[in-house]
Amino acid sequence: MTLPAKAFVAAMLASSVASAQAPEQAPPRDVGQSDSQRKASEKAAAQAAEQAKNDIDLADIHLQVARLYLAGLHGLGGSPSEWDREHGVALFTQAQNALTDADRQLAELQGLAQRNWPDAREPLAKMRTSLVRAQTQLRSLSVPMRTGGGQDQAGQSVIRGVYKSLDSSRDELESAAKKMGVDTKLRTP
Repeated sequence: MTLPAKAFVAAMLASSVASAQAPEQAPPRDVGQSDSQRKASEKAAAQAAEQAKNDIDLADIHLQVARLYLAGLHGLGGSPSEWDREHGVALFTQAQNALTDADRQLAELQGLAQRNWPDAREPLAKMRTSLVRAQTQLRSLSVPMRTGGGQDQAGQSVIRGVYKSLDSSRDELESAAKKMGVDTKLRTP
């Protein structure tokens, strides 16, 4: 072997011996930090998904409840009585409360979607707009049922309109849930 070749071989042997004797080096700190950051972001994403599921479930429940109260109001149309008026006021108030509760859940859901699911913003915005319109229509009744002079028919048509708005709102909620990857089926015991 020539002298440069011997020097090369000696250098290779020395480096392999040195690397064999060197203590194992710990991985760089950044790898450990990125692993903990990854776990933290996964945990935050799981919490956001769980919160979105809860908000969607509650909004859907409030919408269904409002629809039931509206169906009850619609059923009171016809010959008035004191009993009907008292129940009409109660149903009217409960329908308003359910719409307010649904809107509150949607506001929270919109905040989550803003950060985590930008594709869901549009259907949620449409849904909130529809709910605001439904609340305005319902408030326009002021007294749930008035008799005589065609006012009863006007009240019935407003109730039908609000009911249809709630149906379309539920469709928008379904659309937003799909974009968020959230199952809208309620968990049962």
